[in-house]
Amino acid sequence: MTRVMKPSSLDQHSVVYRSPSQRVCLTLGLIFIMIGFVGVLMPGFLGMHLSMMHNFIHITSGILALWFGYKSLNSAISYCIGFGAIYGLLGIAGYIMGEPGYPRVGNMEADQNLFRVIPNILELGTMDHVVHILIGSFLLFTAYTFRREKKNRK
Repeated sequence: MTRVMKPSSLDQHSVVYRSPSQRVCLTLGLIFIMIGFVGVLMPGFLGMHLSMMHNFIHITSGILALWFGYKSLNSAISYCIGFGAIYGLLGIAGYIMGEPGYPRVGNMEADQNLFRVIPNILELGTMDHVVHILIGSFLLFTAYTFRREKKNRK
């Protein structure tokens, strides 16, 4: 049997508008959480160095992205700026401060740009730097591109 809503009850069921910045946070949050869990099962996923600490950071970043994405437009833009800067700078630092070596975490191959943030716990390789720079650039681009929407919604 099909159920039809009365027109008087339609005003109680409104659609929640999510800005593009919020949608980016929500999508990226889910991706971060999935990568965190995949990294537990496959530490060398896509050539990255996914140690337990690295996976924990991805899951935490994902939870924060979801929280900021659901909270408000201002929060989503703040997340994009803050985490975009952190991930971008981390990727650049990896290329500048990285050195050839074998990671001590997991059973992974040698890397030309191994950046030991916390030796034996959090070590990042070339593919990690590439991904961090891409994520950072994407988040900063999102914040910059959709900042006008923030002005228009006031």
